[in-house]
Amino acid sequence: MGQVTDRIRMQVGEGELSEAIETLTSFLKTVGGELYNQSIFLKGKHKEYEREKILGMGDKPELRSQISMAVLNLADDIDERQLENPPTSKDFTNMAPKTEHIRQQQQQFQQQPQFQQDNPHFQAQCIFQGDMAQYYLAYDNSIWMYNPLNNQTFQVGMKLPSQDFRFAWTLFMTATGIYYLVDRANIIWGQNFGMPVQVGFVKNL
Repeated sequence: MGQVTDRIRMQVGEGELSEAIETLTSFLKTVGGELYNQSIFLKGKHKEYEREKILGMGDKPELRSQISMAVLNLADDIDERQLENPPTSKDFTNMAPKTEHIRQQQQQFQQQPQFQQDNPHFQAQCIFQGDMAQYYLAYDNSIWMYNPLNNQTFQVGMKLPSQDFRFAWTLFMTATGIYYLVDRANIIWGQNFGMPVQVGFVKNL
């Protein structure tokens, strides 16, 4: 269990459901995906519950209990997916891309696709915080960068297999040799002066 999920459980236990939902949605906003969508749905249901209560439409303790349990279940999902356990510096050292993996992947690359956001060649978008360029993952595991300023597309990297079951795959930039770890919550982890930091996330198309 992590600090965020412990805080959520404490808030639910103390009857601070609004605060627990706010903590939950704030944390999952950086993760995105299905869990974040569920938290937004719960936030809406709780707002509806509070609104009806204020309008004198009667208290519904069973609905509040259902929302509370759903919040606790999402906290369990966060723990199960280890969203609060970022990689360590040692993880980055141990999971550096292997030369044979890079060579094998390069042999599978297809011809450069023409850029479209709904291009069938692309299966996901890799979104980096503070980067204006757009990065896309093709079905042949190549990574493409689209520059919206000049409307040009370049192949800049590749998807490589993970060497640790905790992580889904490795994002390797061929021009720079920089690599990122992508966990099973689709969070992209990089390094800043040797320290692991969250630098973005992967969004399935």
